[in-house]
Amino acid sequence: MRLQRIFPSMYTAPDSAPAESRKATLYLLRCIFLMGIRTPPRRFFAIYCVWSFALNLSSTFYQPIGFLTGYISHLSEFSPGEFLTSLQVAFNAWSCSAKVLIVWSLVKRFDEANAILDELDKRLLVSSERARSHFAAARSNRIFFIYMTVYVVYATSTAVVAAIMGVPSFQNFYPWLDWRASSWQFWLQSGLEYFAMLGACFQDVCVDCYPVNYMLPLRAHMAIFRERLRQLGKDPEEKPEQRYKKLIDCIKHHQVILSYCDVLRPLVGGTIFVQFLVVGMVLGFTIINIVMFANFGSRIAALSFMCCIMLETTPFCILCNYLTDDCYQLADALFESNWIEQDRFYKQIVLQFLQTLQKPIVFMAGNIFSISVATNLTAMKFSFSVFTLVKQMNIAEKLAKSTKFENEAAPI
Repeated sequence: MRLQRIFPSMYTAPDSAPAESRKATLYLLRCIFLMGIRTPPRRFFAIYCVWSFALNLSSTFYQPIGFLTGYISHLSEFSPGEFLTSLQVAFNAWSCSAKVLIVWSLVKRFDEANAILDELDKRLLVSSERARSHFAAARSNRIFFIYMTVYVVYATSTAVVAAIMGVPSFQNFYPWLDWRASSWQFWLQSGLEYFAMLGACFQDVCVDCYPVNYMLPLRAHMAIFRERLRQLGKDPEEKPEQRYKKLIDCIKHHQVILSYCDVLRPLVGGTIFVQFLVVGMVLGFTIINIVMFANFGSRIAALSFMCCIMLETTPFCILCNYLTDDCYQLADALFESNWIEQDRFYKQIVLQFLQTLQKPIVFMAGNIFSISVATNLTAMKFSFSVFTLVKQMNIAEKLAKSTKFENEAAPI
Protein backbone atom coordinates (compact mmCIF):
# COMPACT_ATOMS: atom_id res chain seq x y z
CA MET A 1 0.00 0.00 0.00
CA ARG A 2 2.83 2.39 0.82
CA LEU A 3 4.43 1.70 -2.56
CA GLN A 4 1.11 2.40 -4.25
CA ARG A 5 0.94 5.79 -2.56
CA ILE A 6 4.43 6.68 -3.78
CA PHE A 7 4.05 5.27 -7.31
CA PRO A 8 0.29 5.18 -7.99
CA SER A 9 0.68 4.86 -11.76
CA MET A 10 2.31 1.45 -11.31
CA TYR A 11 -1.12 0.11 -10.39
CA THR A 12 -4.18 -0.28 -12.59
CA ALA A 13 -6.70 2.54 -12.21
CA PRO A 14 -10.42 1.69 -11.75
CA ASP A 15 -12.58 1.37 -14.85
CA SER A 16 -14.56 4.45 -13.83
CA ALA A 17 -11.44 6.65 -14.05
CA PRO A 18 -10.95 8.54 -17.34
CA ALA A 19 -8.44 7.07 -19.78
CA GLU A 20 -4.97 8.63 -19.52
CA SER A 21 -2.63 6.70 -21.77
CA ARG A 22 0.08 9.31 -21.23
CA LYS A 23 0.51 7.89 -17.71
CA ALA A 24 2.29 4.96 -19.36
CA THR A 25 5.26 7.31 -19.78
CA LEU A 26 4.87 9.26 -16.53
CA TYR A 27 7.96 8.00 -14.70
CA LEU A 28 9.95 7.77 -17.93
CA LEU A 29 9.44 11.46 -18.69
CA ARG A 30 10.26 12.42 -15.10
CA CYS A 31 13.57 10.59 -15.42
CA ILE A 32 14.22 12.17 -18.81
CA PHE A 33 13.70 15.53 -17.10
CA LEU A 34 16.27 14.50 -14.46
CA MET A 35 18.68 13.60 -17.27
CA GLY A 36 19.00 17.35 -17.77
CA ILE A 37 17.95 17.40 -21.42
CA ARG A 38 14.63 19.24 -21.08
CA THR A 39 14.00 22.99 -20.98
CA PRO A 40 15.07 24.26 -17.54
CA PRO A 41 12.16 25.30 -15.29
CA ARG A 42 12.07 28.98 -14.41
CA ARG A 43 11.86 28.38 -10.67
CA PHE A 44 14.93 26.12 -10.50
CA PHE A 45 16.75 27.34 -13.58
CA ALA A 46 20.25 27.58 -12.04
CA ILE A 47 19.97 24.32 -10.06
CA TYR A 48 18.75 22.43 -13.11
CA CYS A 49 21.54 23.81 -15.30
CA VAL A 50 24.19 22.84 -12.73
CA TRP A 51 22.73 19.35 -12.37
CA SER A 52 22.51 18.93 -16.14
CA PHE A 53 26.11 20.08 -16.56
CA ALA A 54 27.46 17.73 -13.86
CA LEU A 55 25.54 14.65 -15.00
CA ASN A 56 26.12 15.03 -18.72
CA LEU A 57 29.74 16.07 -18.30
CA SER A 58 30.56 12.97 -16.26
CA SER A 59 28.32 10.41 -17.99
CA THR A 60 27.55 11.60 -21.51
CA PHE A 61 30.78 13.32 -22.52
CA TYR A 62 33.72 12.47 -20.26
CA GLN A 63 33.06 8.79 -19.53
CA PRO A 64 33.61 7.62 -23.15
CA ILE A 65 36.77 9.74 -23.27
CA GLY A 66 37.88 8.38 -19.89
CA PHE A 67 37.66 4.81 -21.11
CA LEU A 68 39.75 5.54 -24.21
CA THR A 69 42.32 7.60 -22.33
CA GLY A 70 42.65 4.90 -19.69
CA TYR A 71 43.46 2.31 -22.34
CA ILE A 72 46.08 4.55 -23.93
CA SER A 73 47.84 5.45 -20.68
CA HIS A 74 47.53 2.23 -18.62
CA LEU A 75 46.83 -0.59 -21.08
CA SER A 76 49.81 -2.66 -19.89
CA GLU A 77 48.53 -2.57 -16.30
CA PHE A 78 45.18 -4.24 -17.11
CA SER A 79 44.71 -7.93 -16.50
CA PRO A 80 42.75 -9.70 -19.29
CA GLY A 81 39.63 -9.93 -17.13
CA GLU A 82 39.84 -6.28 -16.08
CA PHE A 83 40.43 -5.19 -19.67
CA LEU A 84 37.42 -7.11 -21.02
CA THR A 85 35.21 -5.90 -18.16
CA SER A 86 36.18 -2.35 -19.02
CA LEU A 87 36.02 -2.84 -22.80
CA GLN A 88 32.53 -4.33 -22.84
CA VAL A 89 31.24 -1.34 -20.88
CA ALA A 90 33.25 1.11 -22.98
CA PHE A 91 31.47 0.10 -26.19
CA ASN A 92 28.13 0.37 -24.43
CA ALA A 93 29.07 3.75 -22.93
CA TRP A 94 29.97 5.11 -26.36
CA SER A 95 26.65 3.89 -27.76
CA CYS A 96 24.79 5.29 -24.73
CA SER A 97 26.27 8.75 -25.31
CA ALA A 98 25.21 8.61 -28.96
CA LYS A 99 21.67 7.57 -27.99
CA VAL A 100 21.44 10.33 -25.39
CA LEU A 101 22.41 12.92 -28.00
CA ILE A 102 19.79 11.55 -30.40
CA VAL A 103 17.08 11.71 -27.74
CA TRP A 104 18.29 15.16 -26.67
CA SER A 105 17.86 16.51 -30.18
CA LEU A 106 14.38 14.96 -30.60
CA VAL A 107 13.07 15.17 -27.05
CA LYS A 108 10.05 17.29 -28.03
CA ARG A 109 8.65 14.32 -29.92
CA PHE A 110 7.78 12.71 -26.58
CA ASP A 111 5.36 15.56 -25.92
CA GLU A 112 3.95 15.29 -29.43
CA ALA A 113 3.37 11.56 -28.98
CA ASN A 114 1.61 12.14 -25.65
CA ALA A 115 -0.65 14.74 -27.28
CA ILE A 116 -1.68 12.12 -29.84
CA LEU A 117 -2.32 9.64 -27.01
CA ASP A 118 -4.67 12.22 -25.48
CA GLU A 119 -6.50 12.42 -28.79
CA LEU A 120 -6.82 8.62 -28.90
CA ASP A 121 -8.10 8.59 -25.31
CA LYS A 122 -11.01 10.81 -26.28
CA ARG A 123 -12.33 7.94 -28.39
CA LEU A 124 -12.51 5.57 -25.41
CA LEU A 125 -16.08 5.78 -24.15
CA VAL A 126 -16.78 2.25 -22.85
CA SER A 127 -15.47 1.05 -19.48
CA SER A 128 -13.90 -2.07 -21.05
CA GLU A 129 -11.87 0.13 -23.38
CA ARG A 130 -10.71 2.33 -20.51
CA ALA A 131 -9.77 -0.78 -18.52
CA ARG A 132 -7.50 -1.94 -21.33
CA SER A 133 -5.84 1.47 -21.44
CA HIS A 134 -5.35 1.52 -17.64
CA PHE A 135 -3.79 -1.94 -17.68
CA ALA A 136 -1.33 -0.98 -20.44
CA ALA A 137 -0.28 2.16 -18.55
CA ALA A 138 0.34 0.26 -15.30
CA ARG A 139 2.29 -2.48 -17.04
CA SER A 140 4.39 0.09 -18.88
CA ASN A 141 5.43 1.77 -15.63
CA ARG A 142 6.26 -1.54 -13.98
CA ILE A 143 8.48 -2.48 -16.89
CA PHE A 144 10.29 0.85 -16.53
CA PHE A 145 11.12 0.10 -12.89
CA ILE A 146 12.25 -3.41 -13.83
CA TYR A 147 14.70 -1.84 -16.28
CA MET A 148 15.88 0.57 -13.61
CA THR A 149 16.41 -2.23 -11.08
CA VAL A 150 18.41 -4.42 -13.47
CA TYR A 151 20.68 -1.55 -14.55
CA VAL A 152 21.34 -0.32 -11.00
CA VAL A 153 22.06 -3.89 -9.83
CA TYR A 154 24.69 -4.19 -12.55
CA ALA A 155 26.38 -0.88 -11.66
CA THR A 156 26.38 -1.69 -7.95
CA SER A 157 27.55 -5.30 -8.30
CA THR A 158 30.40 -4.22 -10.57
CA ALA A 159 31.50 -1.53 -8.10
CA VAL A 160 31.36 -3.92 -5.12
CA VAL A 161 33.30 -6.69 -6.89
CA ALA A 162 35.93 -4.20 -8.06
CA ALA A 163 36.30 -2.76 -4.55
CA ILE A 164 36.82 -6.25 -3.12
CA MET A 165 39.49 -6.92 -5.75
CA GLY A 166 41.18 -3.60 -4.90
CA VAL A 167 40.81 -1.88 -8.27
CA PRO A 168 38.38 0.75 -9.58
CA SER A 169 35.46 -0.60 -11.58
CA PHE A 170 36.73 0.40 -15.04
CA GLN A 171 40.05 2.18 -14.37
CA ASN A 172 39.09 5.29 -16.31
CA PHE A 173 41.59 8.10 -16.66
CA TYR A 174 41.15 11.12 -14.39
CA PRO A 175 43.73 13.93 -14.56
CA TRP A 176 45.85 14.42 -11.41
CA LEU A 177 44.38 11.27 -9.89
CA ASP A 178 46.37 8.04 -9.49
CA TRP A 179 44.37 5.39 -7.65
CA ARG A 180 47.54 3.31 -7.14
CA ALA A 181 49.24 6.07 -5.11
CA SER A 182 47.08 6.02 -1.97
CA SER A 183 43.87 4.57 -0.56
CA TRP A 184 41.99 7.88 -0.54
CA GLN A 185 42.70 8.37 -4.25
CA PHE A 186 41.53 4.81 -4.88
CA TRP A 187 38.23 5.42 -3.09
CA LEU A 188 37.83 8.82 -4.75
CA GLN A 189 38.25 7.34 -8.23
CA SER A 190 35.97 4.42 -7.35
CA GLY A 191 33.33 6.89 -6.18
CA LEU A 192 33.67 9.02 -9.32
CA GLU A 193 33.39 5.98 -11.57
CA TYR A 194 30.38 4.69 -9.64
CA PHE A 195 28.64 8.08 -9.91
CA ALA A 196 29.39 8.26 -13.63
CA MET A 197 28.18 4.69 -14.17
CA LEU A 198 25.00 5.31 -12.17
CA GLY A 199 24.37 8.37 -14.32
CA ALA A 200 25.04 6.34 -17.47
CA CYS A 201 22.68 3.58 -16.27
CA PHE A 202 20.07 6.21 -15.46
CA GLN A 203 20.40 7.58 -18.99
CA ASP A 204 20.51 4.11 -20.50
CA VAL A 205 17.24 3.15 -18.82
CA CYS A 206 15.52 6.17 -20.37
CA VAL A 207 16.91 5.77 -23.89
CA ASP A 208 16.38 1.98 -23.90
CA CYS A 209 12.97 1.73 -22.22
CA TYR A 210 11.10 4.57 -23.93
CA PRO A 211 10.29 2.49 -27.07
CA VAL A 212 8.60 -0.12 -24.86
CA ASN A 213 6.78 2.54 -22.82
CA TYR A 214 5.34 4.11 -25.94
CA MET A 215 4.62 0.82 -27.72
CA LEU A 216 2.42 -0.68 -24.98
CA PRO A 217 -0.30 2.01 -25.05
CA LEU A 218 -0.17 1.88 -28.86
CA ARG A 219 -0.92 -1.84 -28.82
CA ALA A 220 -3.75 -1.26 -26.34
CA HIS A 221 -5.34 1.26 -28.69
CA MET A 222 -4.80 -1.10 -31.61
CA ALA A 223 -6.72 -3.83 -29.75
CA ILE A 224 -9.57 -1.41 -28.98
CA PHE A 225 -9.61 -0.24 -32.59
CA ARG A 226 -9.74 -3.87 -33.77
CA GLU A 227 -12.90 -4.56 -31.79
CA ARG A 228 -14.44 -1.37 -33.11
CA LEU A 229 -13.77 -2.44 -36.70
CA ARG A 230 -15.28 -5.84 -36.06
CA GLN A 231 -18.58 -4.28 -34.93
CA LEU A 232 -19.04 -2.08 -38.01
CA GLY A 233 -22.44 -2.52 -39.65
CA LYS A 234 -23.72 -5.07 -37.14
CA ASP A 235 -26.26 -2.84 -35.42
CA PRO A 236 -29.61 -3.48 -37.19
CA GLU A 237 -31.08 -0.22 -35.89
CA GLU A 238 -28.43 1.96 -37.52
CA LYS A 239 -29.26 4.05 -40.54
CA PRO A 240 -26.96 4.04 -43.61
CA GLU A 241 -25.74 7.55 -42.74
CA GLN A 242 -24.72 6.41 -39.27
CA ARG A 243 -22.83 3.44 -40.69
CA TYR A 244 -20.96 5.73 -43.10
CA LYS A 245 -20.10 8.02 -40.23
CA LYS A 246 -18.73 5.15 -38.11
CA LEU A 247 -16.66 3.88 -41.02
CA ILE A 248 -15.20 7.35 -41.66
CA ASP A 249 -14.47 7.70 -37.92
CA CYS A 250 -12.56 4.43 -38.03
CA ILE A 251 -10.52 5.68 -40.99
CA LYS A 252 -9.67 8.85 -39.07
CA HIS A 253 -8.86 6.76 -36.01
CA HIS A 254 -6.38 4.73 -38.05
CA GLN A 255 -4.79 7.92 -39.39
CA VAL A 256 -4.23 9.15 -35.83
CA ILE A 257 -2.53 5.85 -34.96
CA LEU A 258 -0.27 6.17 -38.01
CA SER A 259 0.62 9.76 -37.06
CA TYR A 260 1.61 8.52 -33.59
CA CYS A 261 4.02 6.05 -35.16
CA ASP A 262 5.39 8.70 -37.52
CA VAL A 263 6.23 10.94 -34.57
CA LEU A 264 8.22 8.18 -32.85
CA ARG A 265 10.03 6.83 -35.93
CA PRO A 266 13.04 9.20 -35.96
CA LEU A 267 13.66 8.59 -32.25
CA VAL A 268 13.28 4.83 -32.36
CA GLY A 269 15.14 4.42 -35.63
CA GLY A 270 18.18 6.34 -34.40
CA THR A 271 18.61 4.79 -30.96
CA ILE A 272 17.89 1.19 -32.00
CA PHE A 273 20.26 1.52 -34.97
CA VAL A 274 23.10 2.60 -32.69
CA GLN A 275 22.40 -0.32 -30.37
CA PHE A 276 22.30 -2.85 -33.21
CA LEU A 277 25.78 -1.68 -34.26
CA VAL A 278 27.39 -2.60 -30.93
CA VAL A 279 25.23 -5.33 -29.37
CA GLY A 280 27.07 -8.21 -31.04
CA MET A 281 30.52 -6.86 -30.17
CA VAL A 282 29.59 -6.14 -26.56
CA LEU A 283 28.01 -9.56 -26.01
CA GLY A 284 31.05 -11.20 -27.60
CA PHE A 285 33.47 -9.53 -25.19
CA THR A 286 31.19 -10.40 -22.27
CA ILE A 287 31.01 -14.07 -23.22
CA ILE A 288 34.81 -14.22 -23.59
CA ASN A 289 35.22 -12.64 -20.17
CA ILE A 290 32.76 -15.04 -18.50
CA VAL A 291 34.17 -18.20 -20.09
CA MET A 292 37.91 -17.51 -19.93
CA PHE A 293 38.88 -14.92 -17.34
CA ALA A 294 36.21 -13.91 -14.86
CA ASN A 295 36.10 -15.18 -11.29
CA PHE A 296 32.85 -15.89 -9.45
CA GLY A 297 32.15 -12.28 -8.51
CA SER A 298 33.06 -10.96 -11.94
CA ARG A 299 30.82 -13.56 -13.57
CA ILE A 300 27.85 -12.30 -11.56
CA ALA A 301 28.54 -8.73 -12.68
CA ALA A 302 29.06 -9.85 -16.29
CA LEU A 303 25.81 -11.84 -16.31
CA SER A 304 23.89 -8.84 -14.98
CA PHE A 305 25.53 -6.78 -17.74
CA MET A 306 24.35 -9.32 -20.32
CA CYS A 307 20.81 -8.92 -19.00
CA CYS A 308 21.11 -5.15 -19.49
CA ILE A 309 22.34 -5.61 -23.06
CA MET A 310 19.51 -8.00 -23.87
CA LEU A 311 16.98 -5.54 -22.48
CA GLU A 312 18.24 -2.77 -24.76
CA THR A 313 16.80 -4.27 -27.94
CA THR A 314 15.00 -7.59 -27.37
CA PRO A 315 11.72 -6.44 -25.72
CA PHE A 316 11.07 -3.74 -28.30
CA CYS A 317 11.89 -6.09 -31.19
CA ILE A 318 9.37 -8.59 -29.81
CA LEU A 319 6.77 -5.83 -29.55
CA CYS A 320 7.46 -4.84 -33.17
CA ASN A 321 6.65 -8.39 -34.24
CA TYR A 322 3.46 -8.25 -32.20
CA LEU A 323 2.62 -4.91 -33.80
CA THR A 324 2.89 -6.46 -37.27
CA ASP A 325 0.47 -9.19 -36.19
CA ASP A 326 -1.85 -6.51 -34.78
CA CYS A 327 -1.95 -4.80 -38.18
CA TYR A 328 -2.94 -8.01 -39.94
CA GLN A 329 -5.60 -8.59 -37.30
CA LEU A 330 -7.03 -5.14 -38.05
CA ALA A 331 -7.53 -6.17 -41.67
CA ASP A 332 -9.15 -9.43 -40.54
CA ALA A 333 -11.44 -7.54 -38.15
CA LEU A 334 -12.64 -5.21 -40.91
CA PHE A 335 -13.26 -8.19 -43.19
CA GLU A 336 -15.31 -9.82 -40.41
CA SER A 337 -17.56 -6.77 -40.12
CA ASN A 338 -20.97 -6.67 -41.76
CA TRP A 339 -19.87 -5.06 -45.01
CA ILE A 340 -21.38 -7.61 -47.37
CA GLU A 341 -24.94 -6.39 -46.77
CA GLN A 342 -24.10 -2.72 -47.41
CA ASP A 343 -24.44 -0.72 -50.60
CA ARG A 344 -21.84 -0.44 -53.34
CA PHE A 345 -20.32 2.87 -52.20
CA TYR A 346 -19.82 1.50 -48.66
CA LYS A 347 -18.11 -1.59 -50.07
CA GLN A 348 -15.74 0.52 -52.16
CA ILE A 349 -14.66 2.48 -49.09
CA VAL A 350 -14.19 -0.76 -47.14
CA LEU A 351 -12.08 -2.21 -49.95
CA GLN A 352 -9.75 0.80 -50.04
CA PHE A 353 -9.53 0.88 -46.25
CA LEU A 354 -8.79 -2.84 -46.19
CA GLN A 355 -5.84 -2.36 -48.55
CA THR A 356 -4.47 0.32 -46.21
CA LEU A 357 -4.86 -1.89 -43.14
CA GLN A 358 -2.99 -4.74 -44.80
CA LYS A 359 0.19 -2.65 -44.81
CA PRO A 360 1.92 -3.40 -41.49
CA ILE A 361 3.37 -0.67 -39.31
CA VAL A 362 7.13 -1.13 -39.50
CA PHE A 363 9.84 0.72 -37.58
CA MET A 364 13.20 0.97 -39.34
CA ALA A 365 16.61 1.16 -37.70
CA GLY A 366 18.45 4.01 -39.37
CA ASN A 367 16.21 3.61 -42.44
CA ILE A 368 18.33 0.58 -43.33
CA PHE A 369 16.70 -2.55 -41.85
CA SER A 370 13.45 -3.31 -40.09
CA ILE A 371 13.31 -3.67 -36.32
CA SER A 372 12.20 -7.22 -35.59
CA VAL A 373 13.19 -10.33 -33.67
CA ALA A 374 14.97 -11.69 -36.75
CA THR A 375 17.11 -8.56 -37.03
CA ASN A 376 17.86 -8.67 -33.31
CA LEU A 377 18.99 -12.30 -33.51
CA THR A 378 21.16 -11.52 -36.52
CA ALA A 379 22.88 -8.72 -34.60
CA MET A 380 23.38 -10.93 -31.54
CA LYS A 381 24.80 -13.80 -33.58
CA PHE A 382 27.82 -11.62 -34.23
CA SER A 383 28.81 -12.18 -30.59
CA PHE A 384 29.48 -15.86 -31.33
CA SER A 385 31.61 -14.83 -34.31
CA VAL A 386 33.68 -12.61 -32.00
CA PHE A 387 34.05 -15.44 -29.48
CA THR A 388 35.02 -17.96 -32.18
CA LEU A 389 37.58 -15.58 -33.68
CA VAL A 390 39.24 -14.95 -30.31
CA LYS A 391 39.29 -18.64 -29.49
CA GLN A 392 40.72 -19.78 -32.85
CA MET A 393 43.45 -17.15 -32.79
CA ASN A 394 44.34 -18.04 -29.17
CA ILE A 395 44.15 -14.36 -28.24
CA ALA A 396 42.88 -15.17 -24.75
CA GLU A 397 45.79 -17.55 -24.02
CA LYS A 398 48.31 -15.00 -25.30
CA LEU A 399 46.83 -12.30 -23.06
CA ALA A 400 46.91 -14.60 -20.05
CA LYS A 401 50.52 -15.65 -20.70
CA SER A 402 51.73 -12.07 -21.24
CA THR A 403 50.06 -10.95 -18.02
CA LYS A 404 51.57 -13.86 -16.09
CA PHE A 405 55.05 -13.10 -17.48
CA GLU A 406 54.75 -9.41 -16.51
CA ASN A 407 53.66 -10.33 -12.97
CA GLU A 408 56.62 -12.72 -12.53
CA ALA A 409 59.08 -10.18 -13.92
CA ALA A 410 57.77 -7.28 -11.82
CA PRO A 411 59.74 -8.08 -8.55
CA ILE A 412 62.99 -8.38 -10.48
